[in-house]
Amino acid sequence: MEHTPLVTVLVTTYNQEKYIAQALDSVLAQKTDFPFEIYVSEDCGTDGTRDILKEYARRYPQIIRLNLREKNVGISRNWYEGLCAARGDYVCTLEGDDWWLDDHKLQKQVDFLRSHPDYAAVSHTILQTDDAGNTYGCEPHDPRILGKDATAELFLEGVTYSCTACLARNLFRTPDPARETCVTANRSIADFALCMLYLDAGRVFVLDEPLSAYRVAGADAAHQNYNATRNAVQKYCDFLSAVAACEEYFGDKYDFDACRLAGTFFPYWDRIHDGGLKEFRAAMRQNLPAGARRCWPGYFAARSAKLAVASLKRRLHHG
Repeated sequence: MEHTPLVTVLVTTYNQEKYIAQALDSVLAQKTDFPFEIYVSEDCGTDGTRDILKEYARRYPQIIRLNLREKNVGISRNWYEGLCAARGDYVCTLEGDDWWLDDHKLQKQVDFLRSHPDYAAVSHTILQTDDAGNTYGCEPHDPRILGKDATAELFLEGVTYSCTACLARNLFRTPDPARETCVTANRSIADFALCMLYLDAGRVFVLDEPLSAYRVAGADAAHQNYNATRNAVQKYCDFLSAVAACEEYFGDKYDFDACRLAGTFFPYWDRIHDGGLKEFRAAMRQNLPAGARRCWPGYFAARSAKLAVASLKRRLHHG
């Protein structure tokens, strides 16, 4: 007897033959008191990922559904259309080169949402690691949201949470062309828009527990994730385009210029220390709206001074 899944786990993948089995095994290992499905959307890669997926679907036909694309559509559309295809009351995502660390991840998150009906989603921290097994700490690490609510105000100040770690109520059953445009506006990044959609739909809690692992980059030159294939200026322009799409969708409901300034600050400092500031400033002139550009000198000075004072206090405290 076939059961309608309570949760749909969307696995998105492209050229991840070395990693996809680990990702799927970590989902199949979940211990739950409810049925769940795995919907895998493969974005027309060129390696052996598709053959591995077909074998898994043959072994687990009651759990795994496959979407094997005939044309590459990019990360954002593959992600969004996968969410729209979900049958569960709850949805969560897993990228094909990452994996879950806890075999009770789904149960913990479902239990939270069952007992907190005013919440739209529950996230958690993510352990950053690489192919060699090195670890690089957990994200997010800001104490203002760990074991607490992420909020739109903090998010727009740059205190981010992970939507890839979220279990969320299924918001995608009703077609919404404007929402689709918002999420897919940038081919490479959908997480900013999804984070905003969840925050707009209700409260979002962040468990202070690393329930999944994020692979910072692959050893194989054919497999490099977004952060490894886009330079600082490209990532900054992607960020600004995602913010612009959300501003178009949400209108004046949120202060997106403040978000743009916050999202400019740390990459700007990185370019001061690591080089490439001229190119970054050129991208700012071309892509940062006029209002935000006018506010930038004062914002940069004030935030830099605040960080300097905080650093001095830490040195005095430990001195």
